[in-house]
Amino acid sequence: MSSEIQPYIYDPESEDDGEVEVEPIPHRLTMNVSEWCSCDNCERMPLEEENICCREIPQVMTRLTDTITPVACMSQHPGLEPVCLNIYALQKALNDFRTDHGSLRVRGYQRRCRHLAYRCFVSWCWGWLGRKVRVVIPACVVRRIRQEFPDTEGQYVGFRAALD
Repeated sequence: MSSEIQPYIYDPESEDDGEVEVEPIPHRLTMNVSEWCSCDNCERMPLEEENICCREIPQVMTRLTDTITPVACMSQHPGLEPVCLNIYALQKALNDFRTDHGSLRVRGYQRRCRHLAYRCFVSWCWGWLGRKVRVVIPACVVRRIRQEFPDTEGQYVGFRAALD
């Protein structure tokens, strides 16, 4: 019996059959919104990862299904207005932010309201995520928040991954 080590003897060998044609996966930026949105309220966003429907995110679906009367989209949820769009709720969210993090360095009333509304939505659906942890908000909810607190020039930042 030989005690010689023979590496890779059980690994499968590859067969070179020439070039393998790989079918490209369609990207949502090139698709019609109706192909990926199942709530019928999404709109195309500039970044690939932002093109996501509320019905695709488990944490959002949990909130979406906790209503007495069913709603098809998170932008129509009866809790969205009092939790994320109500100016008094946003004032409280600003006070909470200042307590935990200091002043909010976002200029302009509408921009500050959008920022706070996004934070309120994330907190409502995911709870506290932790420092430098970010999630993508569904396109339909972003659209609704932007309708409520529009930028006069239509310039929006979009999703930014956390910096290390």
